[in-house]
Amino acid sequence: MPNSNINNTEQHLKYLDSARGIAALMVFISHYTGYVYNFQNPRNIGIYCLLFNGNDAVSFFFVLSGFVLSYKYIMGGNALDIRKFYVTRFFRLFPPYFILVTASALWSFHDRLSIQLLKDLFIFNKFEFWQEAILFRYNNKFWSPGWTLTIEMLCSFLIPFFIALALKNKRFINYFLVTIIILGNTISFSFHFLLGILACCHYSMITSDEFKKTNWHKYRFLILAAAIVLFSLRQINRISELGSTLVYLMNFSGIEYFVLSAIGSFIFLVAILRSKTAQRILENRILVFVGRISFAIYLVHLLVLGMTLKYMGGPLERPFSIKYLLLFTLVCFTAVFTTSTLFYYLIERPFISIGKRISARLKPSLIVQRDV
Repeated sequence: MPNSNINNTEQHLKYLDSARGIAALMVFISHYTGYVYNFQNPRNIGIYCLLFNGNDAVSFFFVLSGFVLSYKYIMGGNALDIRKFYVTRFFRLFPPYFILVTASALWSFHDRLSIQLLKDLFIFNKFEFWQEAILFRYNNKFWSPGWTLTIEMLCSFLIPFFIALALKNKRFINYFLVTIIILGNTISFSFHFLLGILACCHYSMITSDEFKKTNWHKYRFLILAAAIVLFSLRQINRISELGSTLVYLMNFSGIEYFVLSAIGSFIFLVAILRSKTAQRILENRILVFVGRISFAIYLVHLLVLGMTLKYMGGPLERPFSIKYLLLFTLVCFTAVFTTSTLFYYLIERPFISIGKRISARLKPSLIVQRDV
């Protein structure tokens, strides 16, 4: 049974919901600026993406998922039933994704829909809809960010085993991290989730006063500056190309930008877990609500943005007008937040409830729990 220290651990950290919401906004805004302004100069879009780094916000999503998915088992002391974990995770990710991909596919052909086209799309699979819809393969034609959900789903199958190893001995996570670095691209995105689990394993130390005695705390500002560079290196390269030596070392080692942004994301996560000031800011009700609908924002924003561009046109498709730009931005952001809110309450949350009800009826399967 879990000990008293674990029982006293807070079971849900609202400020991490807000952090996820900010990351979702970064993805949305980066797509908004890219789609609307259609930058021709990579340097210009690099400057915008340096501020709203949607590419590498995905790394933060993955690292945060590793932490959140393991927190209630490693720190909360709950028993992990692997079959129930898979069921709830499936209903958390797949139904909203499937509905979004279906809507995106229909929108792709909205100007020439017919019975025959619907047959070709859904029955005869001439456009490879079902390869994309099943989520387990990288085949993203109708919704380009679908590869990230594929990673979330596939890594979710590994999470219970990582948690079991962490509960047995925290050092197993360190060994896995080194192994993935050596293997390179083969299973590189597991690295992100393992970093989140690593933060969870050391949560008590990170949030304790003892942490102030470590070199990590002593050099925290330097480490945080390094994290910003690692997280933004992809965008820095767009503005000013990196030196040939660094590029050679990255290519030789097989370390991609996503690995570097994962390390930066890990440091950001640790900083948030340490900072009471950051937590108070992130516990603002508006930010918490944005965090609550963050998955919906991530799912629907491209489709809504495409529709808005279709019927209003981009601001630079006509003589530039500040008033029109402000109107377009207002309509676009209002449409995304309204659609995301409806999507969360009408689709996402009901399926989460269904997953929990089905999971509650299942008989116990393989149980993973902390030793006494």
